Amino acid sequence: MNRNIKVAVAQMNSHVGSIDYNLRKIIKFINLGKNKKVDLLCFPELALVGYPPEDLLLSKNFLKMVELAVKKIQKKDKNISYIVGYPKLIEGKLYNVAGVFIHGELKYEYKKIRLPNYGVFDEQRYFKSGIEPLMFKLKNRSIYLTICEDIWDDFMISPDISKKDSPDLLINLSASPFNITKQNDRLKLLGNIARKNNIEVVYSNLVGGQDELVFDGNSFFLDSEGKMISKAGEFNEELKVQTLNYKTKYKKTIFKRKNKKDNLSSVFSALSIGLKDYVIKNGFKKVVIGISGGIDSALVSAIAVKSLGPKNVLGIAMPSKFNSEISLKLAQQLSANLSFRLKVSSIQEIFQKNLELLSKNIYGNTPFDVTEENLQARIRANILMATSNKMGSLLLSTGNKSEISIGYSTLYGDSAGGIAILKDIPKILVYDLAKFYNSQNIFNLIPKKIISRDPSAELRANQKDSDSLPPYMILDKILEYYIESGKEVGEISKLLKVKKSLVIKIINKINNSEFKRKQGPPGIKITSKAFGRDRRYPITNGFKEA
Repeated sequence: MNRNIKVAVAQMNSHVGSIDYNLRKIIKFINLGKNKKVDLLCFPELALVGYPPEDLLLSKNFLKMVELAVKKIQKKDKNISYIVGYPKLIEGKLYNVAGVFIHGELKYEYKKIRLPNYGVFDEQRYFKSGIEPLMFKLKNRSIYLTICEDIWDDFMISPDISKKDSPDLLINLSASPFNITKQNDRLKLLGNIARKNNIEVVYSNLVGGQDELVFDGNSFFLDSEGKMISKAGEFNEELKVQTLNYKTKYKKTIFKRKNKKDNLSSVFSALSIGLKDYVIKNGFKKVVIGISGGIDSALVSAIAVKSLGPKNVLGIAMPSKFNSEISLKLAQQLSANLSFRLKVSSIQEIFQKNLELLSKNIYGNTPFDVTEENLQARIRANILMATSNKMGSLLLSTGNKSEISIGYSTLYGDSAGGIAILKDIPKILVYDLAKFYNSQNIFNLIPKKIISRDPSAELRANQKDSDSLPPYMILDKILEYYIESGKEVGEISKLLKVKKSLVIKIINKINNSEFKRKQGPPGIKITSKAFGRDRRYPITNGFKEA
């Protein structure tokens, strides 16, 4: 009995809420699968509506449009079978569904059983849990169907199904967001499931950016020993086809755990596709960036040029009397190297007039302090936002995670923008990414001097970040241990061999700066716990570390 089956994953970049757009893509992939004589084509979780659809799911009209689209999918082709993810209202309850279309007939609808409700996930707000597992037959194969979270946290084949007919192929439709360790975690998890259950695995994951989330694809096929047979690309939309030969020894794809260079490449790609999809899916074509001559704006510029092309990037340098000559020269050199336009507009005259006005009419003759520093940042934000309005370009904020975490930024100043690309990128990682980017090119597109010079906001004479902050190596480790790992003050102090008072000071700064983050733009998530959906901290609270 021939039990071979030709399976494909449609690693698809959905557009949340754009049902017609997603439907056209689904039909295109079905046609591609048919041409390649695929037996079964697997789409990602909720491919028809994109992930996460959030409160779109509360719209009755939206769900009606989904229903009509499902009917169109059903009528599409009788020469191929496919599994498509979509939401469905059944007897007044909404489910996260995987529809199994066997030769043009909607044969089964599996309802997701485990609904994640942690971190960036909020599925219990919208969906009801299914209760029935699903196994179906195709080409003499017994196929066990799951959706994303179903396989996490001590997964096992339903005993009720095992008694009847032990499945030999597990399919998982996923919308699993990227973080630096996620692919290793998936392979470990599904490899164990394959070995424990003596079952081959097909993992079909979403790709593309959606607000702060980025989906990396990385769909794959595993044999019953948990070893990789083949894998789709990272951050690529593609159809990956694999013939699964029942109980056959495959020529394995060698999978190596990612090293530091691999991780940097993945993060850079995540930021690039996250930015590109955010800009394009929101109806923009061009972006504008404030260029300081520093490392953060340099990296943001490199990512923007990579994602959108240099013709769609406009940089504006806005020096004051506190900016060194080298800062402007480096900004100009960066612009020339990356081939994007750079406009120079000094803010000194505007800044001086504002000082005179405020001194005369508002607060009198008071000493220079952070007020005047922030005033410069807000003048620059006014110019950038005006340019954004006038030219229909999206403003990119350049703040990094280290600065944003402790409030080392100006509300309505350098924090202004439509998206903060580096919001989840600690300062040391910013430097690493810049060095990685340069290593991928024939010469250093980001000038070496930008990377080597001491970081400074240049908002007062001879200012350096180190005047206000601990060394970034220490700060970033505190952030990692506190935010991502949830470690306590004493433990962090011991691990880093620093005083508890410093750790307490930093943690309290993090928590006291929540009001700034709540008013800032979204940022692209690349760590296991990013500010925003991952971390929901009350602005008004009386708790202090001590």
